[in-house]
Amino acid sequence: PISDNSVAVFSEGENLPIIMYHSVLESIKKPSKYIVTTKQLEDDIIYLKKKGYTPITCKDLIKYTTTDAYLPEKPVLITFDDGMYNNFEYALPILERHGFSAVYSIVGGYTDEYSENNIKNPKYSYITWQDVLKYSENKYVEFANHSYNLHSIGQRYGPRKKKNEAFLEYLKTFSFDTQKMQTEFYSICSYKPVIYTYPFGEFCSDSERILKKNGFLVTLSCVEGINKITKNPDCLYLLKRYNRSGKLSTSEFFSKLKL
Repeated sequence: PISDNSVAVFSEGENLPIIMYHSVLESIKKPSKYIVTTKQLEDDIIYLKKKGYTPITCKDLIKYTTTDAYLPEKPVLITFDDGMYNNFEYALPILERHGFSAVYSIVGGYTDEYSENNIKNPKYSYITWQDVLKYSENKYVEFANHSYNLHSIGQRYGPRKKKNEAFLEYLKTFSFDTQKMQTEFYSICSYKPVIYTYPFGEFCSDSERILKKNGFLVTLSCVEGINKITKNPDCLYLLKRYNRSGKLSTSEFFSKLKL
């Protein structure tokens, strides 16, 4: 939620760092690029608070670019990719305790699988649709479409367009996968996400055109960098994010970002 200390943003825009997390565990034997501990996560949140950063949501960004609303002076956006069960078992309580919201990007195929077997192990399980419905009512949670079945490496690398693939062929494949996920969301939660998170960060001009045409207002990439948010809604596409590696301490990670 935006604090009461929101200030007007000048025409050149506001800088927005976005932090990308994946798995969160209570402890790990060996540091990993895509796993952080609960202590690392909480240390990160405490660091951001001490530095004066205010957590915002994608809903805040959309409101800012489409109305006369303001952003806080030092906004930050937190995201979790893939829909790991531990994001909700371990990470969400930490964020709630500190008043931080986050975007949770889930993969439909994974969610279907774990909805059927109902296995809930923080080390490897993914969130179920029952969980999605439950957490969709939580003010600290935003859900994003992370594809239905494109978070894989095979004939296609994520949603990457194949070499020499015709636009209509790509349109059929990418649109079908995206809409399958949207349909599942709507059938269970009665709403469709307006945020799309690219699997592996793979995108192309055609994928962006397709997502815009299908009503997505925000797309998240894996390109690293600080975003410049202006009153132009197009600035919310292909937002940059920094992957939070568990191999770095909190101070090392944020020094890299110069925050």
